[in-house]
Formats: sequence, structure tokens, C-alpha cells
Amino acid sequence: MPNQFCRYLSNGYTFSIKRNNVIDVTPCCFYRKGIPLGPDLLSIRQERFNTITDWTSDCNRCLVLEQANQPSLRQGGIGWIDDDETSSDPVSIDIRLDQECNAACVICDDTSSSLWIKENQKLNNQQVKFHSNKTIIDQSIDKIVKTVSLDRVKYIKFFGGEPLFTDTHIRFLKHISNPGQVTLHYTTNGSIYPNDETLAMWRNFKTVIFAASLDGIEEQFNYIRWPLSWQKVSDNLLRIKNNPDIWNVMFRIEFTVNFLNAYYFDRVETWVSENLASNSGGDKTEINLHPCEEIWDINKMSPGIKNLILTKYPDTHVIHKMVSNLPQSSTLYEWKDFVDTWDTRRKNNWKTAFPDLVDLI
Repeated sequence: MPNQFCRYLSNGYTFSIKRNNVIDVTPCCFYRKGIPLGPDLLSIRQERFNTITDWTSDCNRCLVLEQANQPSLRQGGIGWIDDDETSSDPVSIDIRLDQECNAACVICDDTSSSLWIKENQKLNNQQVKFHSNKTIIDQSIDKIVKTVSLDRVKYIKFFGGEPLFTDTHIRFLKHISNPGQVTLHYTTNGSIYPNDETLAMWRNFKTVIFAASLDGIEEQFNYIRWPLSWQKVSDNLLRIKNNPDIWNVMFRIEFTVNFLNAYYFDRVETWVSENLASNSGGDKTEINLHPCEEIWDINKMSPGIKNLILTKYPDTHVIHKMVSNLPQSSTLYEWKDFVDTWDTRRKNNWKTAFPDLVDLI
């Protein structure tokens, strides 16, 4: 029987490469503390994760979403892991083996982006401390498939970097023997249209969820997702929607809520409703919200911005709910240092991207 508090605790496997090339395993992409991939993985997982029966600090991101009446990852586990699952094998898998990325988003860092690694190297004149190369990734894939059984997998989610920037996803999917029962999920910045090899691979699988990270549109997108172009990303999304050969692709929008873009969320809602409300088959496009952390943390929102948002959005709206219970704003010294440094280097200006909020910082 799967874990009744959260099914990912029993049958969810997130594989991530850490800086020492150890493969870290957690139940999901939100959970904070992992265990190393090794021969005792199943027994350690059973003791460490499957015994959890209530909220822990490592599960806080789902708790925040549920308190705002927003669907959480924990709740979604029911859709993939059945009541009658008897094994501890992976049913849901996340792959985070690749840092290669063509973006250095302001809300990201050099643990998830090769471009951020290069930007920091230029800024600090430092050598790259860690960079997962193709050999390391192939060794990691080989270790994963030799350690756990993939026979019961129903869901595979690819993170990056940018998962369509490399063929890591293709190399992993070649180990899936029953693709017809598996749904693929790509968390992508949307800047890369899938190549012919990818499209051919996708046709073998049950469903492909194309989850585009849109933390804004137009000027907000261009600022947050530097150096990507909103025009190119929006064109790619519509091109996929209108391609009759990609019959099994569904769309999802991932909006990472920070203390500046929350006010502009309605622009994303409007664009989606007017342009990407569904795929060509009529399947509705979902919009998922996630609270940002670190220096762009939503909790750093000033009282002025908070009041502006609470006035703009009705109390039934998810943004209103997420913002209404925020604690008092903390200092923005670290954020100000960040924008002073990177806005200058990128010839960007947060004030141009978020003009309505300038006087409230």
C-alpha cells in the first residue's frame, strides 16, 4: 500500500546530481533532504520517507500551496500512484541530471544553469566548480537503471537546466520498455522547439505534458528569463499547439511567484485564455503557481505591494490567498545588491519591467 499522507514518499523518486557527482534521491522535486543512490536505497527510503505521516519542514512548499487552496504536488500523487500499488518501486520519476541551459533566469542560480555558471565565472574570474558533463550523466543513468526497476513507472518528469537543450531525456527514455503506459512531463523554458528525434520519441508515449515556465509575459518574461525572448517562446508554444503531428501533447503553465511578478499574474492568465486555453484536442491548459525562494522570495514583498495586490485581486483569487497571509517584509539588501550587479551587466532594469511597483520598494 502506498504512503497515505503523500504517495511520493513511498513511490516517488527524484534523481539529482550533486556537486560531488553523488546521485541524490528524494521523494519529489520539492522535498529538501535526500539520500545517496546505492544498493540499500529501498530499505533506507522505507525508513526515512515512508514512515512520514504528517507535515514536516521538508514538505513546507506543498503546505504553503494547500493553505492557499492551490493544488499541491502531494495531492497530485494520487493521480499517478494507485491505492493497490504493492511495491516500493518508482511509479513517478523526476530526472535532474543536467545543468545545461540557455538561460540565466534571475530566480535561478548556478546549481541549475550552465549559463549562470558561465556568468558567475566571468563576474568573479573563477573556474567552474562543478559541471555535469555527458560522461557523468551517462554513468548516472546507468547507475539508476541498475539500481531500481523501471517496469512500474507511469510518470517521468524532466528538469534541467533546460531539458530540450540536450539529449539527456532521449538517452534516459531509451531504457523505458513500456512507453505506452508512461506520461512524460517537461519543465521547459519554451525557447527550444523539439527536434525531430524528440518528436519521434514522444509519439511512443501515452501523453506528453509540455510545462512552460512563464513567470510573466513580454517585459516581465524578458527580465526574469534572461536572455530569452518572449516573442520566440510564445511563437514556439503556438507552433506546438498547431502541429497536427503532435497529437498527444498537453500544455501546462508554471508560474513561480516572486515578490514583484505576483502583481502581474493576470497578464499571464489573459494571454493563456486568449492563446493557449487548450491543446488542439481541447484538453485544458493548467496554470500552476509555486512560491519563489531565496532573494526573490514572495515573503520579501513590501506592505505597499501587498496592499496593491489585495486591492487588485478578489479574495477568491489564488494570488490574493497566497499574499494575504504573508509575514512582515524582510530586508532587501541582498536583492538590491543582485539587481545593482546584474541589471547593469545585462543592460536590464527591473524598474522598466515592473513599473507599477517602483515607488513601493
